[in-house]
Amino acid sequence: MRQLTIIIAAGVVVSMGFAVVLIVWHEVMMKAVGTEAYKTLLQFVMVAVLGGGVSLLYQAFNREAERRAESARRSEERAVALRETRQRYLHDLIAHYNVVKRARRLLRATALSCESNFLDRRVRVARYDELLQTVLDAQLALETMSRTMRVEDSLFATELGLIASLSSAEAYLRSLITEYENSMPRADQPEVDLREMPELADFIGPYTESERFRRQFIHQVQAAMAILERLIAGPALA
Repeated sequence: MRQLTIIIAAGVVVSMGFAVVLIVWHEVMMKAVGTEAYKTLLQFVMVAVLGGGVSLLYQAFNREAERRAESARRSEERAVALRETRQRYLHDLIAHYNVVKRARRLLRATALSCESNFLDRRVRVARYDELLQTVLDAQLALETMSRTMRVEDSLFATELGLIASLSSAEAYLRSLITEYENSMPRADQPEVDLREMPELADFIGPYTESERFRRQFIHQVQAAMAILERLIAGPALA
């Protein structure tokens, strides 16, 4: 389209130059070709060639403007779609994060006996079973989220830190679920010792002492949230 516009514009310039020659040296031209032929030639150049060229040039510019407007509209639609998708990922991540934190607090409040020494406490199996199922749902959701982000290159191809953070958080929950899978078949009593569940002890222990929970889950999810927030606030195609 750009090359065609240049060609048409060049033709218009040449036609204008020829028309100027005809007008400036009209006496010479009339003597050379005759009065009637000169008038016909001048009319042809002014109306057919020059007028047609200007009309074609105008149409070409209009088409180019329409093409750019359509391209801008599609880019904006794509930007909106990308932003909405990233917002959905952020919304889902926050929801799963809150589910895990809620389960942690409920485990501490309703699934433990009340011995003063934290590791001496016992775990109520029924409540543990109930709440770990919600953690299982969150772990599966993070696993799926991490996998789909790897596929959606246009959204997250350059954000390797985002996927790494989600994978770390998901792996932490998976270790908790693996312990749950191993513990439940052996739980033949209503309560079991917390010392027998080191993953659970780390998960629900005092926050300042739960190093793995903070480092591998809390910090990683917060890092992923920060990246998503930056992507949403910044250029849509980042």
